[in-house]
Amino acid sequence: MKSVEWKEWEPQYNRIVSRLNLDSEADRNATLLLDSLLENKPSDSVLEKLERMIKDKVVVVCGAGPSLEHHLKRIIPSWGLIDVVYVASDGAASALLEFDYVCDILVTDLDGDPDDLREVIRRGAIPVVHAHGDNMDKVREFVPSLDIVLGSTQVEPTERVSLWGGFTDGDRACYLVSHYNPASVILAGMDFGDEVGRWSKPGHRSSYIADERKRTKLEIANELISDLMSRVDLNITILE
Repeated sequence: MKSVEWKEWEPQYNRIVSRLNLDSEADRNATLLLDSLLENKPSDSVLEKLERMIKDKVVVVCGAGPSLEHHLKRIIPSWGLIDVVYVASDGAASALLEFDYVCDILVTDLDGDPDDLREVIRRGAIPVVHAHGDNMDKVREFVPSLDIVLGSTQVEPTERVSLWGGFTDGDRACYLVSHYNPASVILAGMDFGDEVGRWSKPGHRSSYIADERKRTKLEIANELISDLMSRVDLNITILE
């Protein structure tokens, strides 16, 4: 499945627009920009590779929350998992690099450390770049340099930009993975409290307190993941 139906996602999106006072037209312009930048990039073959990578596998989706370090250093190694697919949501790519994990898929709106994002892509991660009204400059700068890239949106999908559902990088990664029949999904570093992990944005050496807008985004992410878990027949474990 490449995209969800817009009519299915639209009510969720409209509620998010109201809560965060988003500019829907800017989101649509960003999507059209990304679509134009993807014109000469392969897409169907990359989507097929993405599906093969996820299908019937244990997938660990990494958020950039403050618990991620504990999960990567202590919890996940103790489970002795084999043949696992690791998905980094944006800045979590920096943590995977720091703790010597292979990043297989990168879901990003380009807020993370650009050098680390490029490094996990250089090492083989499939980048799924998300376009919205606030990141058009980053999309314009980043996407043309990539040989392989998929595009995502939170409004109507286009021929080259997919709508998987979800809003923040973390919950959008969960929605994306759920489309391709994984054996199970483990959510690491998914924290929905007042504290933001140090990998969320460049320049932080430690976790920091979320501002009001960030707290609202974390609430939305929590709600969307809870809704996904209630609707899909999929074993999803949230690490504590």
